[in-house]
Amino acid sequence: MCTFCDLGICCDPGHRGEALLREWVRDTCEFCTMGICLTHGVSGPPVNETTLPIFDIKRSLRSNSSSTTLTKVSLTPRRGILSGMEDRTYWNPSQSDEALIISKLLKSPMGTKHAIPKNIHRFWTGGPMSAAVVDDLVSDGARARKAGWTCYLWYSAEIERVLDGHLEGELKKSEGIFIFSKRPPKPEDKRPTRANQRRRLELAGFRVVPIEKLDDSSNWLSELATLVGGAAVRRNWDEVKYFSDLARLLYLNFVGGIHMDVDISLGDMDLTQTYFHNDPDGNVPLMGSLLRDQSDPMIPKLRFLKRLRRRPLLTKEEYDGYMEALSALVEKGMFAAGMLNALIASRPNTVHLQDTLVEFRKAIIKNKGLISGMALSRVMLFGKSRTGDVEQAMKWTVPPYLVRLDPDTEESNL
Repeated sequence: MCTFCDLGICCDPGHRGEALLREWVRDTCEFCTMGICLTHGVSGPPVNETTLPIFDIKRSLRSNSSSTTLTKVSLTPRRGILSGMEDRTYWNPSQSDEALIISKLLKSPMGTKHAIPKNIHRFWTGGPMSAAVVDDLVSDGARARKAGWTCYLWYSAEIERVLDGHLEGELKKSEGIFIFSKRPPKPEDKRPTRANQRRRLELAGFRVVPIEKLDDSSNWLSELATLVGGAAVRRNWDEVKYFSDLARLLYLNFVGGIHMDVDISLGDMDLTQTYFHNDPDGNVPLMGSLLRDQSDPMIPKLRFLKRLRRRPLLTKEEYDGYMEALSALVEKGMFAAGMLNALIASRPNTVHLQDTLVEFRKAIIKNKGLISGMALSRVMLFGKSRTGDVEQAMKWTVPPYLVRLDPDTEESNL
């Protein structure tokens, strides 16, 4: 039995559901003031000893500091229940602490006056998503709504109209009487599952919106979606994938916020914060995608950091491991800006977003079909000029929540 749980003041992260987390004050042992301290006894804390806060729920002692060095707690030998913890000498960083560390690693400041709206966007069209992905999205939606964020699930009504029409034709072919020919297999109709999933998401706070709502008077997007639907009927799913690259640019330009592929969940991302562009002009989007697929060598590092976040203090070895993993992931996140677009965050109507959309439409006409959105990565970084300090621009793409998200499934790789 945990003694702290019996007292109603347990601060062990593993016991959070059983006890009330109490806040500690610098240089004062709150247990001593309550007369129930099991560490210092009746005499109270020794003179000039900095006591050990077991878990600072608001992290108020550190969040106001501009230092990027984690505070090392007192090495005064512990007594009683905390004996043997002398080697646990480093605070586990909050996301705010981590942003300062990332900024120091990049040698580039994070955050400006250009705020990004509190919207989270996903795009999925065609058939239903996997049950695991929907469960994660439902959890994300409820949590985001509670924190004042709005979640969107975008889809293409026109692509689905073409696909659904083809499905109905195949269903009719499998009906009737067949005497001289073999009955064709009846295709599975997954539309009810898709509809049920979207109802669940709406109940969790999602706005489920067709991307055609953002079409202009020329109907170019709807006409493009019709062609993409025809390609999907022929099992050419790359066209749908490239269409999603275009869709994310559209809703970020019109609405602003954070685009995430559906296989990324919010994880430990701090939703109490407002996020900002890192570049002074507020044009370079935040990106920082880390994984191409589930075989990526960065996955063990992300899982290691996630395990560490379950405890308030780190040993010297754990802190060294934390810095090694974070450094590798920051480097990957910076250079991924030219390769991966699973994460994009921006305020609406930026010059770079508008230039990228113009170039995207030109490329569609020139190539007589869709292209990968990442072919325009330089436009995302520099606008239509496509020239500038590449290294600095990539540093500006690294978000403070870089290692806080959870890439859970392989959904986007299908």
